[in-house]
Amino acid sequence: MLSLCASTAWAHHGGGTFDANKCFAFKGAVRQLAWANPHAWLYVQVLKPAGTSELWGFEFGTVGSLSRAGFRPSDFPIGTKVSITAYANRDVSKHTASVTRLILPDGRDVAGAGIAGTAPAGAPPGAGAPPPGAGLPPGAGPPQLNTHCPDYK
Repeated sequence: MLSLCASTAWAHHGGGTFDANKCFAFKGAVRQLAWANPHAWLYVQVLKPAGTSELWGFEFGTVGSLSRAGFRPSDFPIGTKVSITAYANRDVSKHTASVTRLILPDGRDVAGAGIAGTAPAGAPPGAGAPPPGAGLPPGAGPPQLNTHCPDYK
């Protein structure tokens, strides 16, 4: 029985769903929040350069880790504009991704283990670590998404 539990945990946390080579920066408006364990999910209407949009689901860490990072469900009302850096699903057409960084309109800029969803297998060293300047107080400079992840198109 123990080996079954261990293999289930490995499958859940193995990172095989998300692709370390498909890191993108997304911008859009919150459509829904699923504040539940084992992972919270934020559904965002992502804007594309051509003026169209797609609904994406973004996996975060546990509710406890988000709470410790200072987040509450009330931080994500429908329509809230967010910027997210995330590793996309291996099948990008599924429109899901694992978050590494979140920027809210009030200037909160959080990255790393406090909010991150499942780390993709083969992620580069430091993936999910805060980029330089992350976590600055509001007004300390314009928040920028990770420079190593291009905008999603």
